[in-house]
Amino acid sequence: MPRPALTGLRARLLLGLLLTWAVTLAVVALALLQPLERRLRDDALATLTRDARAARVAVRGLDASALHPGDAQARRVTRALGRRANAQAVLVSRDGRRIASTDPDAEVALGIAVRALREGRTLGHISDGGAIPVAHVAVPAGTEGGPVALIFYTRLDSVASAVRVVRRAVIVAALIGLVTALLVGTLLTRPLVRRLRGLRAMALRVARLGPHVEVAPDPRRDEVGDLTRAFATMQDRLREQEQARRAFVSTASHELRTPVTSLRLMLELLREEIGREPPPSADQVRAQLLDAADQAERLGRLTDELLDLSRLDAGVPLARELVDVRAVSRVVAHELDARAREAGRTLLADEAQASVWAVADPGAIAQIVRILLDNALRFAPRGTPVRVEVADDGRGACLVRVRDEGPGVPPGEREAIFERFHRGAETSGTTGFGLGLAIGRELARRMGGELTLSGDGAPGACFELRLVAGPGGGDDAPARPRGS
Repeated sequence: MPRPALTGLRARLLLGLLLTWAVTLAVVALALLQPLERRLRDDALATLTRDARAARVAVRGLDASALHPGDAQARRVTRALGRRANAQAVLVSRDGRRIASTDPDAEVALGIAVRALREGRTLGHISDGGAIPVAHVAVPAGTEGGPVALIFYTRLDSVASAVRVVRRAVIVAALIGLVTALLVGTLLTRPLVRRLRGLRAMALRVARLGPHVEVAPDPRRDEVGDLTRAFATMQDRLREQEQARRAFVSTASHELRTPVTSLRLMLELLREEIGREPPPSADQVRAQLLDAADQAERLGRLTDELLDLSRLDAGVPLARELVDVRAVSRVVAHELDARAREAGRTLLADEAQASVWAVADPGAIAQIVRILLDNALRFAPRGTPVRVEVADDGRGACLVRVRDEGPGVPPGEREAIFERFHRGAETSGTTGFGLGLAIGRELARRMGGELTLSGDGAPGACFELRLVAGPGGGDDAPARPRGS
């Protein structure tokens, strides 16, 4: 589905750059142009004020009583003061009449001079009525005949020119910044968007064709490269899971087909024999029914193990509580004691009284111990013992060991026996499916522990279940175990 142009990553990045540019320009205008103009105007007014105050000395020699508009001496003094201050000058009498001016034709508001004389202090302001602001300063000055006022005023052309130069420079810099932002944004976003689109196309291809599609490597050490590598890792994991799923389905189908086929053939044979004349004897029928029952039991065990695997793969959470591992192991050993005696083996459970605590799921512990004892009873020679040992190693782990004196496990199969549907070289003729140890190891890991084959050098096999030890130990544990 096509994406609207303004919602794409490139458009949003460019809009973000433009917004940054606009905010920066506004901040520069507010923080530079206005304060600069204000500072230049204030400096020009301060300079004019100093010149006006300094000019008061020159008018002290004039006789105010003899001054009148157009007075030649007053006109000469006023022109000299204007040239010295580089400004226009006006001499004003106390009653507000213009006595002399450097520019007789200019219209000047004389009210500021009257106010300066009345208040006895220097007054100044800047008028913005025209295109160019004009600074006015009026100072009272004493003469022989009485006070007069002197007005200096000048157009702030230099201030306006300086502000125009700075404003023009800011605008040029802003345009250069805008072009640079757009250029840099385009150069940065184009390869980024192209790589993201390639990754999206690859994801859609994997979704359409499956996890066997190869992901093109991205050697760049940035976020997109990390995302591509993470996607490749995820795809490898999906490929492994898909291969495991197919192998699981294939092997499970084969394992299920064998007992189902045997059971069907036995029942069909029994049905045919029952319809013959003379009918089969009770012993023959009993023997075939016992064989069918054995196949049905084998099928039931396989179904239970497949269900256990499916629950583990589905991530069904296990309980986490204080469990007396020694008590749980003892209960499981007692459950299998009758089977051990029938098979001619001796099952030696750990009969110590002190409790050994672990934080785990009691049902999962019982299932692991049951799996280990079932393996040991199938492979241990007749007349040999199978031992269950439980201990706390004192380093934060609870240990359960199941030992037998059977043929052991060849070195090359010590890890392979924990894989699903893998049966060792010494298991020929047994009725297992190669799922028990895989289930046991997964349950142990889900509880934060580990199930391993110990290499202590003793004859036979010794499987070791390591669990997280609970707080306290021995008879000091806070509570009795649940599920024991």
